Amino acid sequence: MQNPFEDITEWLLDSAATHGNLRSITDGLVAKLLSAGIPVERLNLGVLAVHPEMGGYAVLWDSSMAASLEVPVRREDMEKPTYLDSPIRFIVDEKASVDFDLSDPSMDDAFPVLQEFRAQGFTHYLGFPVPYGDGPTPAILTLCTRAPSGFSPEVSSGISHIFRVLGLLINVVETQRLARTVLKTYLGRQTGDRVMAGEITRGQGERIRAALWFCDLRGYTAMMAELGSFPMIDVMNRYFDCMAEPVWAEGGEILKFMGDAMLVVFRLTPDRDAPAVARAAARAAQVALKNLADLSESRTQRGALPLRAGISIHLGDVVYGNIGASSRLDFTVMGHAVNLVARLQGVAGAMDEPLLVSAQVAEHLGSGVESIGLHPLKGVPAPVEIFRLSSPIKLD
Repeated sequence: MQNPFEDITEWLLDSAATHGNLRSITDGLVAKLLSAGIPVERLNLGVLAVHPEMGGYAVLWDSSMAASLEVPVRREDMEKPTYLDSPIRFIVDEKASVDFDLSDPSMDDAFPVLQEFRAQGFTHYLGFPVPYGDGPTPAILTLCTRAPSGFSPEVSSGISHIFRVLGLLINVVETQRLARTVLKTYLGRQTGDRVMAGEITRGQGERIRAALWFCDLRGYTAMMAELGSFPMIDVMNRYFDCMAEPVWAEGGEILKFMGDAMLVVFRLTPDRDAPAVARAAARAAQVALKNLADLSESRTQRGALPLRAGISIHLGDVVYGNIGASSRLDFTVMGHAVNLVARLQGVAGAMDEPLLVSAQVAEHLGSGVESIGLHPLKGVPAPVEIFRLSSPIKLD
């Protein structure tokens, strides 16, 4: 009879092209283990991640669950006793396997979670490091069973035969995940997807209509001089959080951070016309300014400097695509509309207005706007009528 782990290794090789994520691998692995008669009743396959917020993630399967579950692990979670006092941390740090007989009353109680597994009726816990890629940190595979005699010695020692191929497959899906994460983090979700889809040729682009949203922090230079560069990084992160969250909530995409400024697009789509986009951009701006006001109040109560920002919005046509040097490109927007929204922001700063919009936006905001007159703008042939918002923009 062929070794069941040889069958599983062959399956991993044969099915490699069908797995796009760790959950798919986990579901298939569970099915193959069960079909081989291995009494697994709980399986966890996890990795540490290169991610700005996440420390890692795992896919958990339990026989009592209708489907496997992907469980994110935040960086702060890895500083808590749940992780610090776990066998998973031991596996990662020591790159060593663990084998615990949960039915043994004298079992080492160094890992509190094992007592929880025992209380759930599990009799045996196995944990393994699974090397993958060139990184120093392995993936982690753990298995539990409620079988009275636990896992057989053949399972405990034999499952490692699949790790070489399993590690290769994990490396493929994690490399893909890393690429998506990096592109989403540094380019934005929509732009990252376009780059992943192959839109990477210099000069490649399309003409789109969009609401352009531009913000900057008031008093940035003076604040930088007073606080210094490193303390200012924390201020900027908190400021950008105030701006970014409502932008994402309203369907906008952040294209660029430029010092203290942020450029955003709200694209028109077949399902989202100009009035909807203009109102979404205006709502995002109002919520962003409220968020920043709340943050500023909490800062001043602690004796820190207040924070104020200005936001401008314009709706127009732009070219959305790749520009740059032959081997260093940027995915951005270009056109007269980009210049105009930046000039609007200059007027907002000069007049100490928190939020100004162009006529192309104001026409979609109903009675909630008021004109502040015609203003000459550098690079714009004729004076432009500019509007402030006089009331909150409600949901459509």
